Amino acid sequence: MNVGQIGPVYVPQSTLPPEVIPAVPQLTALPLRPGFAGFWLRAIACIIDTILIVTIFILVASFFPSTFEKLLPPSSGSLMDMPRPAPLVIALLAALGCLYYSVFEASSWQATPGKRILRLYVTDLNGQRVTFGRAVIRNLARQISGIFFIGYLLAAFTEKKQALHDFIAGCLVLRRP
Repeated sequence: MNVGQIGPVYVPQSTLPPEVIPAVPQLTALPLRPGFAGFWLRAIACIIDTILIVTIFILVASFFPSTFEKLLPPSSGSLMDMPRPAPLVIALLAALGCLYYSVFEASSWQATPGKRILRLYVTDLNGQRVTFGRAVIRNLARQISGIFFIGYLLAAFTEKKQALHDFIAGCLVLRRP
C-alpha cells in the first residue's frame, strides 16, 4: 500500500504565526554516562598504591632501623624462615592502610594516588564525594573482600563494576572522561 492508495491526507495548519512557534532546542552533546572502573584498572591502581606505601615504609624504616627491628621476632638465621610479625604489628599496618585509603578517598581528589594516576575516583551511589565515615566503612569492608579475593572478583561481573566492599558501603568507582 502506498500514500496514493490512501487518498488525500489532511495536515492541519498551525494557528500560530511562524515567528511565534518555538524552536526545537538543539542538543550540543548528550550527557556522558559515567564509566565504571573494572577489575583490572582497580587492581593496577592497588598495585601502584602498594608500591607507594611500601616505599614510604622502607624510607621511614631506614631512618629508624632499631625501632623496626623490635617489631619482628628474631629469626633462626635460616633463609627459609620468614619473619612473623606480631598480631599487634599486623593490626597496626591494617589500620594505617585503612587510614591511607580513607583519607584520600574522602578528600577532594576522591582517589588514592594510584587511582588518580589511572583517572579513577570513588563516589557514593548518587555520584557525590564520599564522607570520611563512608570511606572508613568501605575500607574496613575491603578486609572482607580480601578473603579469597572473592569480594574483589565481583567487580568483574557486576553491572556497575562494584566489589563487595562497594556494595556494603554504597559506593562506586568511576573513570574520569
